[in-house]
Amino acid sequence: MKEFTDILLNYVEAEDIKACDEFKKDLGLASFDTVCLSAEINNTLGVKCEPADFIMHRTVGEFYNNVIKK
Repeated sequence: MKEFTDILLNYVEAEDIKACDEFKKDLGLASFDTVCLSAEINNTLGVKCEPADFIMHRTVGEFYNNVIKK
């Protein structure tokens, strides 16, 4: 999870990211950022994800467990 949250910190203004944080509500992740973040996750972690995954999985923990760990 650390590698994922480190990438996420490049796109949000937060000091600490918790599994219960919601991407839009708590972290303020913009739609354009989800596109860029998806590409970086694909390239860095080798995990295929789409911007829609951030809508389907609203929290950091939910996204991690259902997309990254999958």
